[in-house]
Amino acid sequence: MKDANKEDLRRIFKRKRISLTVEEEESLNSRLFYQFKQFVWEGLNYVHTFLPIRKFKEPDTYRMADWLRETYPEIQLVISKSDLKNNLLDHFLWEKDQMLEVNPWGIEEPVGGKIIVPSQLDAILVPLLTFDRSGNRVGYGKGFYDRFLALCRPDCLIVGISFFEPVEKILDVGETDIPLDICITAERIWYLRN
Repeated sequence: MKDANKEDLRRIFKRKRISLTVEEEESLNSRLFYQFKQFVWEGLNYVHTFLPIRKFKEPDTYRMADWLRETYPEIQLVISKSDLKNNLLDHFLWEKDQMLEVNPWGIEEPVGGKIIVPSQLDAILVPLLTFDRSGNRVGYGKGFYDRFLALCRPDCLIVGISFFEPVEKILDVGETDIPLDICITAERIWYLRN
């Protein structure tokens, strides 16, 4: 796909994901998981992940989290709880037996737990609808992740997770948009910044 603005891309990729059959979604999740396992996660202490909104057919990060726990037991996983009043995210250590509850958007979130501050994070798995070849991403448009990423260390690895390959260029990238370093797709790992 050629150059487009965020609003058009948001509409196109929401529709593209929602229209996936069960078989297509499972195939994409399997291929995405295979690519995820090719990345070297060694040397990271705290990895933040999003939990999928199932009704929007977001990639299955539970599978990835289980694999990280098993393969890299030294990695501590972190998840967020949405502060809907202030449009911010609070972050908590994701213990294996952590109690989760579903928020109004259909996202499972932690019920209490140990607070983790953004400066502690070594890598963040970022949800998105699409991204471009420069690492710019299109999310749902609320800005939660851009505000969150702005609080992280400059050396924190920002990793997009996408079923689909990038578009050529997102036309309306803003000053507060934080680009991805890497994006893992069902087809390959994209290294977007040096």
